[in-house]
Amino acid sequence: MDMSFTFLISQLITGLVLGIFIGMTGIGAGVLIMPALLFVSHVDPAVAVGTSLVFSVLSKGFGVWEHWKLGSIDKETNFSLSSGAVPMVLVASFGVNVLKQSVPPDVFNYWMKAFLAAMVFLISLYLLWDAFKKNQDDRYKCGDPLTAGQKVKGAFYGAGIGGLVGATSIGGGIFIIPVLTGVFKLSAKCVVGTSILISVALTLVGSAVYLYYGNVNLVIALLLVVGAVPGIRIGTRAAHSMPNLVLKRVMAGLAVISFVSMVAGLNH
Repeated sequence: MDMSFTFLISQLITGLVLGIFIGMTGIGAGVLIMPALLFVSHVDPAVAVGTSLVFSVLSKGFGVWEHWKLGSIDKETNFSLSSGAVPMVLVASFGVNVLKQSVPPDVFNYWMKAFLAAMVFLISLYLLWDAFKKNQDDRYKCGDPLTAGQKVKGAFYGAGIGGLVGATSIGGGIFIIPVLTGVFKLSAKCVVGTSILISVALTLVGSAVYLYYGNVNLVIALLLVVGAVPGIRIGTRAAHSMPNLVLKRVMAGLAVISFVSMVAGLNH
């Protein structure tokens, strides 16, 4: 692996940028880092997923602490979603690693990239619609008690999120955010903090499986984390100074950028 000075600096700077966006939007550890790992660091898709999961655990742990101090985490919603998501991320992580061992590398890598791009495309459409729709609802909440129906619904959606996180790593934030905004109607600031806490639990399970199968580049993950820590602090403060609608549009824009970069590199 290239360990030149230029490579080291590029990874630290990438980590700083990712950290800012993670702290600000809850998106970054999967949807933004995946294109960087695939098309800049040139690791294969399964290793990119595993490395992204490890980076997410380490960097978002710091992000949880920052958002917890600012009171932007909905604990009950977190528990509801996590109850369905944690078991499914384990199942999906094992499935991807077993599949990689039985499918030709070129075929596996191509379809993995295509699946990642398709998922980001669909979520980008939703986030764009939600950020630019007319008659924006100003009645947002954070920390309100959940009904029994909402708890069951949270576990159901959580199971779907967990499966996607384990298979792609991009659900650390981007799969969770549409559920928190569309189903639970949380404010954008609370969406960011809550999505980070949920994704830490999911990626902790998933990253352990990828580590077991050797599909993680620890050197790159650690370099990115070192750069991300100061960025997360910057991004967290920025999120709390942004209007709700502006923050939603920033999240949508990040998803679109990631989709374009993944499509551009699909045949590389």
